[in-house]
Amino acid sequence: MRDTSFAHGLKRGFGILVMLLLLGFALLPILWTLLLSFRPTTHLFEPIWDSPRALTFDNYRSIARSNFPSALLNSFITAGSSTLIALLLGVPGAFALSKRRASNKFFASWLLLLLRMAPPVGFVIPLFLIYVQAGLIDSYLGLIFAYTSLTLPFVVWSMWTSFNQIPDELVEAGLMDGATLGQTLRLIVIPAARPGLVAAGVLSFLLAWNDFFFALVITRADTTTAPVAVMNFVSYASVDWGAIAVAALALTLPIVPIIIVANKYIVQSLGGAVKG
Repeated sequence: MRDTSFAHGLKRGFGILVMLLLLGFALLPILWTLLLSFRPTTHLFEPIWDSPRALTFDNYRSIARSNFPSALLNSFITAGSSTLIALLLGVPGAFALSKRRASNKFFASWLLLLLRMAPPVGFVIPLFLIYVQAGLIDSYLGLIFAYTSLTLPFVVWSMWTSFNQIPDELVEAGLMDGATLGQTLRLIVIPAARPGLVAAGVLSFLLAWNDFFFALVITRADTTTAPVAVMNFVSYASVDWGAIAVAALALTLPIVPIIIVANKYIVQSLGGAVKG
C-alpha cells in the first residue's frame, strides 16, 4: 500500500514539475520582454548579471510621448466595434442556419468555411479600391467594416456549432409557450449557448486586435492601430528595441484580463458544453 502511495505521489510530483517547466518556458519570452523594456539602449543585450542596476523608465516615457497610446485606443475602438457588429449579425444568422430546415445548408457551410479560411490578401485589393472611391481610407468605419469581414464568418461558424448542440425541443417549447422567435433566441437559446457566445466574442476580438495587414493598407495617420504603430520604432538606421518591448507589453497585457475572465466559457465551448 505504501509503495502504491509513494508511486502515486512521485508520479504527481513529476507531473507538477513538468507543468512548471512548460509554464516557465511559455512565460520566458514575456519575462524577457518585460526586462528588455526597462533596459537602457546601451545595455539592451548585455546579460542582466553584468549590469543588474542598469534599469530605466526612458522606454516607457518615449512610448508615452509617441502616437502609440492613440494607436492603442484605435485598436480598442475598431476591434471592439467589429466584434459587436459581428455578434449582432452573426448570432441570429447562425441561429437561422442551425434551426431552419433548408436544403442549402451544405452550400452555406462551405461558403462560410471558404470565407473563414481565405487569406486577407484576397480581399484587401478590391476592398482598397472600393474604399478609395467611397472615401473610407483612414477612417474608423472603413477599418471596422474590414475587420467585420474577418470576424463575421468566424462568429457564424462557431455559433452555428453551439446552436446545433441545443435540442430543437427547447426552441419548440418556447414557441409553444407563446414566445416569438426573437424572444426565444434572446431568452432561451442565447443563455443556453452562453459559453459559445463568450468564446466567439473573445476570439473575434483577438482576431481583429492582432490584425496587421488590413490596418497597414487601409489606415494612415489618424486611425493607425497598435500593431502598425510598432513599425514607427523601426527606421533605416536603427531599431528601438526598448520601445518595441514596451509596445509588445502594451499589446499583450490589456487582453490578459479578458482571457482570464472568459477562460471558463472558452473551455466549455471547446468541450461542447451547453448550459441546460
